[in-house]
Amino acid sequence: MKGNGTFKILSIDGGGIRGIIPAKILCDLEEEAIKKDGPNARLCDYFDLICGTSTGGIIAIGLALGMTAKEILDLYMEHAKEIFPSKSIISAVLRNKSFYNRECLANLLKENYGKFSRSKDTRIFHCKTRLCIPAYDLDKGSVHVYKTDHLPQYHRDCHIPAVDVALATAAAPVYFSPYTFSYNDINTTNRNTILNNVDGGVLANNPSLIGLTEALFCIGHPIDNIELLSLGTGSINLKEKKAKKKMGARYWLYPGRKQGLRIYELMSSAQSIYIDNMMKISCKGPGCSSYNRFNYIRIQKELDYNIPLDATDDDILTSLSSIGQELYKENGEKLRPFLNNKITSYKHFANIK
Repeated sequence: MKGNGTFKILSIDGGGIRGIIPAKILCDLEEEAIKKDGPNARLCDYFDLICGTSTGGIIAIGLALGMTAKEILDLYMEHAKEIFPSKSIISAVLRNKSFYNRECLANLLKENYGKFSRSKDTRIFHCKTRLCIPAYDLDKGSVHVYKTDHLPQYHRDCHIPAVDVALATAAAPVYFSPYTFSYNDINTTNRNTILNNVDGGVLANNPSLIGLTEALFCIGHPIDNIELLSLGTGSINLKEKKAKKKMGARYWLYPGRKQGLRIYELMSSAQSIYIDNMMKISCKGPGCSSYNRFNYIRIQKELDYNIPLDATDDDILTSLSSIGQELYKENGEKLRPFLNNKITSYKHFANIK
């Protein structure tokens, strides 16, 4: 770490319930911050920009608002079965419906995010550090990255309720329906409606490149001042070695009891691996053989067996937490320097009175 001149980025992958892994890593890191700077230390005090996709977006928004990592971890551990109740795949297919209703998740997020505004109507404006959250806008057929108002050009997203941004980035196809919502701009009667947002994992399951791009080309920080911590949610790295195995629609789209949707797992894991490779090339050059242009740390675990995005068995939840704990033990020496210096709060550019 180079000290006060650094621009520190935290990036958190998508991965459904496997968000327990980065949540546990961050929980252990936060304990170090509390030991160092007292009980009111929060991870938003140490990162200039937090990026998150899908479940990583839920975590990122919570952290940026000032939630403790332990509160976020507890939300996953204690409410997994409510968020992902038992499902009937055949019924969902026949009725052309998603596997899950998002009402429980929405209520949990309203309760937790609502603590960070007097009216309990917490907006992205209330984030204590910069934020980037990707989603796909099915209405416009385009990508949208929700951002805090940390640049003069960014004046829309800060008005949006934090809960709605979280539900938009986490609207994983098949698991949840596309997300539509309406809101009033802060302190006005100006009404806005956003239609059919889909999970940010379809475009950036690993959002670290979004963070690097924002820091370099939008905010304008020199590359050698950037420190980027990228947390994965466990990699499946789908493999199939049987050349003549039938791999038709059922293979890709029908999840078994302990198997997620293969097409989704394939796309999200391949995308995360590719972005990690791009980050390594950006950092070290072709062949990853040159000196580090910036500090890039990727923490990821290749899982021994598939853990579906909607797994809720108690032993699986405990296993995910244990994986996070082990990853912190293995990488703690690399992670603790992110706590060396607190950040300077970002300037709001939106004209909100």
